[in-house]
Amino acid sequence: MRKRLFVFLFTVSLMVGFGIQRSQAQNALPPEVGKYGYADSIFINGKVVSMDDKSASALVGNSYQALAVKGDKIIKLGTSDAIKAIAGPDTKTYDLKGRTLIPGIIEPHNHIYGGAVRYLDRFGIKYPPNGIEVTVQAKADLEESQLALKNAVEDAVKKTPKGEWVMVNMQPYPEDPGALSLWTMTRKFTNLDTLDRYAPDNPVLMRPGLRGNINSKALEILEKFMPGYSASIQETMHGDRLDIDIPKIGWVGSQEMAVITWELFLNEVPLNILAQTLKLTSESFAAKGVTTFSTRIPFPKVMSGYAKLAELGQMPIRLDAHYEVHRMPTDPAQTRQIYRRTGVLQGLGDDYLWIDGVASERWDSFYPESCTGPDTTVDPKLKAREVCPQKGDLMWDTLQNAMEAGWRIAGVHMQGSESARSFIKMIDMARANNGWSLDDVKAMKMTGEHCNLIGKAPETIKMLNDYGIMLSCGPDIVQESPEWLKDYGPQYDKFMLPFNTWIKSGVRLVGQHYATGADRPGSRNFQPPFFMLWQAITRKYDGKIWQPDERIDRVHALKMYSIWAADYVRKQEKLGSLEVGKYADLLVIDRDYFTVPEAEILKVKPLMTMVGGKMVVLQESLAKDFGVESVGPAYTFKDSDVEHIGSPLVDITKKFPGERAVAPGAGG
Repeated sequence: MRKRLFVFLFTVSLMVGFGIQRSQAQNALPPEVGKYGYADSIFINGKVVSMDDKSASALVGNSYQALAVKGDKIIKLGTSDAIKAIAGPDTKTYDLKGRTLIPGIIEPHNHIYGGAVRYLDRFGIKYPPNGIEVTVQAKADLEESQLALKNAVEDAVKKTPKGEWVMVNMQPYPEDPGALSLWTMTRKFTNLDTLDRYAPDNPVLMRPGLRGNINSKALEILEKFMPGYSASIQETMHGDRLDIDIPKIGWVGSQEMAVITWELFLNEVPLNILAQTLKLTSESFAAKGVTTFSTRIPFPKVMSGYAKLAELGQMPIRLDAHYEVHRMPTDPAQTRQIYRRTGVLQGLGDDYLWIDGVASERWDSFYPESCTGPDTTVDPKLKAREVCPQKGDLMWDTLQNAMEAGWRIAGVHMQGSESARSFIKMIDMARANNGWSLDDVKAMKMTGEHCNLIGKAPETIKMLNDYGIMLSCGPDIVQESPEWLKDYGPQYDKFMLPFNTWIKSGVRLVGQHYATGADRPGSRNFQPPFFMLWQAITRKYDGKIWQPDERIDRVHALKMYSIWAADYVRKQEKLGSLEVGKYADLLVIDRDYFTVPEAEILKVKPLMTMVGGKMVVLQESLAKDFGVESVGPAYTFKDSDVEHIGSPLVDITKKFPGERAVAPGAGG
């Protein structure tokens, strides 16, 4: 009996002892392990820059050596030893070996869907599906360029059956890349009757940039496919104001050209295939460091493609969508009321795909259409080019009705000082009808885009701050400077993208067009991933520094594509910085953006892009260091590929003879 009692008491004491030891061991574990479990992956021995300072200061916030990820979120930042302490037997450890890790890039304004077309052939789909696509180089003067167009169309018609499309991509002349755009924006290049003579039996679309032309056969197809097309484009392109029958001359804008692709040519493409082309496009931007992309979605087919991709659970990066379905040509009376009928959809979706407002590419536009109104004095013929929004315009009425229905207005191309005031007038009309306060308006976080001639007058800055308008501006618009300066003279200087003044004055500023033209390393057009940040920092274009006082430092430039941009997509609590509880959207780069010489910012290469804890892209060079397989599309370029950027354009044409010449970053 005593022996049994002894065994029992000894066993109990062992159990109690083991329990105490176990409890002590558990208490010794870092609190993150107790809360989350061991990390799934950790990054150590790096320079981890949080970008968690949301202010207008030039401070990055906190910097660390290491970071830990569990599931799709960041669970700890700190020293390498502190992060190693929450690694378990199954944790993947990645040694950064001194490399810089920053938040993934948030692209506030670009048109990501456009690149999907180039992937169609991978799925056996011809583009265009019934026709031919040709490329024509513009010449030194208008007449020679018109002759080149004539020869190309007539030659294409000989190779194309009657009734099939002829698509002509006009490329700018290397030593004067702005000339073709000016000819087409001012309706001098060609017209419907001329294209009819070249191709009487084939529909023709001539695409030179933001404005193009179609012929009678194309117009006939569009009218049948989209009833109300002519009435719509007459209003969209301000035909009555110009005293021109827009359909009759065959003049089309960027959206009318794009609708031919997305709604006509891709009409029969299955959504599963379209979704995969959009996925490939998204992955190509992930290779450049983008983890969240904000874009307007102008056509139902595009939205359907992304919805299918989201349904399949295959969104590689996050997409903030501004709906712009009113750009689909139809009866203008229907267009004006469309957003009263859809319901207010902003907020619909999840953290990979969400709708965040109504956009409009047409408010005013780029050179020579940006509206400065009474703020500038210039030759009346040049002034007449400005397109100034007015009450009664299709875009004005549509946006006002959308706002009154409760939609946030974002992604609006608001590029001149007078057009900015018109935007405020439209807002005031909507808020008066709804009885809203100014605070109600500010809470909507509405935005204006491109901003090339909004300027820095005190009353303009006060207006932007009072209404809480966020500006999304690509410093690539600096490339319009020579044309504006030629037409408007020195008065132009006080308008062009005053980034430094805006930031110091409290205007909320984000970037746009991140890595738009970065697909052709070694070419004149090549735009490396950090080009836009470099141009905001240097204000360099064509061998000259434009408005040097408006240069900004590199921290502000990165804030425009990280923590400030997260506010633009209305997810600042989840994205844009490296903080505990935020999504693990990470970017590893090959050199220290914060300390390298300015010229080397152009050479920064993304090595890894992680979205929600998943490596979407891992380049081979870093994969070898990590001891794992590479992931996603390969993306590399040589340092020498960027050496020409910022040099005078004449030097570039000598370096790349016979190649299409557009200024770096002039895509989009």
